[in-house]
Amino acid sequence: MLNIFDLKKNYGDTEVLKNITIRIDDGEVVCIIGPSGSGKSTFLRCLNLLEVPTSGKIYYNGSILDEDLDSKRMRREVGMVFQKFNLFPMFTVLKNIMYAPIHVKKMKKKDAEILAHSLLKKVGLDNKANAYPMQLSGGQQQRVAIARALAMQPKLLLFDEPTSALDPELVGEVLNVMRDLKKDGMSMVVVTHEMGVARDVSDRVVFMDKGYIVEEGCPADIFNHPKEERTQRFLNRVLGGM
Repeated sequence: MLNIFDLKKNYGDTEVLKNITIRIDDGEVVCIIGPSGSGKSTFLRCLNLLEVPTSGKIYYNGSILDEDLDSKRMRREVGMVFQKFNLFPMFTVLKNIMYAPIHVKKMKKKDAEILAHSLLKKVGLDNKANAYPMQLSGGQQQRVAIARALAMQPKLLLFDEPTSALDPELVGEVLNVMRDLKKDGMSMVVVTHEMGVARDVSDRVVFMDKGYIVEEGCPADIFNHPKEERTQRFLNRVLGGM
């Protein structure tokens, strides 16, 4: 689905991403972990051109981003779930989910409403259709944000720290939705500080530091038998010993 070659991103003289090369397959769930400031979120935002890479190539289903494939079409096919939900506070939950299908995909209002109710049921919130975001818990708001992203019927979902703004007891709500999406075959790239998310949801874990991919592998290998000393030090710190 995605092939990234020699991706670089600079802010002035500061190199944030350095020679990132990685492949993400259709139906795969890739979790990106690493210390703050390692370039994880910048990399994620480059994948749908919210950030424009300084150099390198991103191929999406065989087309080169920003050359063969325009960013607007890309964002219709690649959904993004943000850390801070970004729901419209003046709209009900139902209208938040209906908005993009109606205004971007030109879907009929009735069809968008049927779709929105089905997605709310999928994330366990159909009883909150007429509530406003401020009436929901953080976990509920994030589940609505996931439903809103799914309303565009994307082929790939990007998650930027989807649980970091939540109280610990609410993380499981979002994690359960992500598990269900994986079962349905949704392709996902997830930036997370929650090692439980990376263990439970991903097919592959990528460890980044200082703008580089240091190591990648299946969750069991990365968490139980990391090869690189920098990966070992990071996991020892965040997990309290291995």
